[in-house]
Amino acid sequence: MTRRPLAVVIGSARADDGGLADARELGRALVDIGFRVATGGLGGIMDAALHGARSSTRYREGDTVAFLPAYGETGVSAAADIVLRTGLQHARNVVMIASADVVLAIGGRAGTLTELALAWELSRPVIAVGSSAGWATELAGRALDDRRTDKVHGPLVAGDAAQLAWALVDSAGPAREYT
Repeated sequence: MTRRPLAVVIGSARADDGGLADARELGRALVDIGFRVATGGLGGIMDAALHGARSSTRYREGDTVAFLPAYGETGVSAAADIVLRTGLQHARNVVMIASADVVLAIGGRAGTLTELALAWELSRPVIAVGSSAGWATELAGRALDDRRTDKVHGPLVAGDAAQLAWALVDSAGPAREYT
């Protein structure tokens, strides 16, 4: 069996109900299709995506990962199987995005914008999910600059975003198995 790819879900800690529902559905769809799911590990979109991932019938322990900004676990999602206490504050985003095979964004504010820019710089595929107001939907269908030939995909509903994520990751390397 090859390594299961890591999908990083980004978005605001202060999300609306629609964004939270999108995040739960996305987390579940990503695990259903064969991903592990990582987030910044705190509230809002991050927590909802991890809970959604755990609700998948294909969930296995170790499928949910939290990249925390601090050394402690204050505010960490109860749905995180693996907790990485980086102590890097906002710089933890570099480690998280560098670890991603694909990045999926829901809404988002300034923190999400920095993660989107990092994903673009590190040549990670980026997919906007849902219709929540924020940087993900603002940048959907656009290139962040001229150094890449692709664009931010979407916005897509959660299931379609998970399918596209799998196709993008699969086309980037050897075929992945999920058993």
